[in-house]
Amino acid sequence: MPNQPRRRALTMVELMIALAIFSTAMGLVIMAFQTFRGRPSENLSKRLILQTEARKGLVNLYRYLQEGIEVVAPPPGTTMPYLVFKDAVNDLRMVYLEKDPRLSQEEERTIYKAMTVVRDPLEPAPGSPKTLMQNVLKLNFTTYSRGAVLISAQLRGGKGDFSLLNFVRLQNTGAEEDL
Repeated sequence: MPNQPRRRALTMVELMIALAIFSTAMGLVIMAFQTFRGRPSENLSKRLILQTEARKGLVNLYRYLQEGIEVVAPPPGTTMPYLVFKDAVNDLRMVYLEKDPRLSQEEERTIYKAMTVVRDPLEPAPGSPKTLMQNVLKLNFTTYSRGAVLISAQLRGGKGDFSLLNFVRLQNTGAEEDL
């Protein structure tokens, strides 16, 4: 037989093996991409929900404080983890922290709720406490004058925490302001 040049071609078996390897590799790449794409969006949604809830709680806290007319405690120039103030009908309102046992156990660190209670001077006992805000790590009030308070808070938001400072003026029409 004369020397004929051999044709280089893939056999059917080689082609099937190459196709199997390629499809397995593509399947792994697609699964990895979907997993990678799914986790951050899921974590981001949880974090956004927590941050939205925290912001709603802060707005509630600011509105609640703005109903007051005069800070009773802490005294001006002092920082405390609670705030006592009078409202327009002369009720005493207190904002304080209370440990949240369920969230503290889930997070394995201390997490608080910002609580409030109203005391009518004409009633023998204060009203029942109400939750103003959840997911609080730290909350301090610095009184600048009888009608102005600086709020320093650290809140839990998703996998991270965020801090804020905000100055709140009470509806203080009669107090002298020295700002």
